Amino acid sequence: MSWYCYAVAEFAAENPMDGITGLRDRPVSVISGAGLAALASPAPDEGFDETSLEQLPWLEEIARAHNAVVEEASRRTGVLPLRMATIYRDEQRVREMLAEHSAQFSEALRRIRGHAEWGVKVFASLRGSGTHEPPADGRSYLRQRLRQRQARDTRANEAVAVAERIERELAQLSADLHRHRNQDPALTGRTDRNILNLACLVPDAGRERFLDRLAQLRRSAAAGIEVEVTGPWAPYSFAGIS
Repeated sequence: MSWYCYAVAEFAAENPMDGITGLRDRPVSVISGAGLAALASPAPDEGFDETSLEQLPWLEEIARAHNAVVEEASRRTGVLPLRMATIYRDEQRVREMLAEHSAQFSEALRRIRGHAEWGVKVFASLRGSGTHEPPADGRSYLRQRLRQRQARDTRANEAVAVAERIERELAQLSADLHRHRNQDPALTGRTDRNILNLACLVPDAGRERFLDRLAQLRRSAAAGIEVEVTGPWAPYSFAGIS
């Protein structure tokens, strides 16, 4: 029987996955080895091959189930999320995987214990405000375009400076930071620009201080700059597992 693995956790005498279901509503079990536990459920017998994994509906089903299991597990215990569609042909291979990477897993679990991931994104509107009179001639048009470009560059530089300040301040309140690639408007569905896409590993004991400071930064943000906060999440950005 093949097993779909969602995450790795420290071994516990009690099953932290009791009552959790994964892909196709199959119960999530614990496969233990090397002092660790893989959170896994039986992989579907049919339609689970390289061809099916290239199909969008199947990928969406996997993503929903994978994330749901990881998020629920992270509310019960410390977990290291594994890459989506991590499958092993039997329990023995899962145990071998745990043994092969036990040192890496144990160190990563130690690092994220008592922490959660929070997402912080900064968006900036770089569009000009007000209206402009139609240029009287070609030279006026060029001057107008130059002023617009200069104003846009100035707003962009100001927004970047704000984002850098936010990152510096959050670094002091986080155990670790990971800067993700800024998201394209096609993904965000927004007309403003994503200028900072940050993942913060925050100690649970420092959560209120972190959120209070973020609230202050949001209130003090200049016009046209928005700070978006999401979390807490399982530490996807800090698992350090390929």
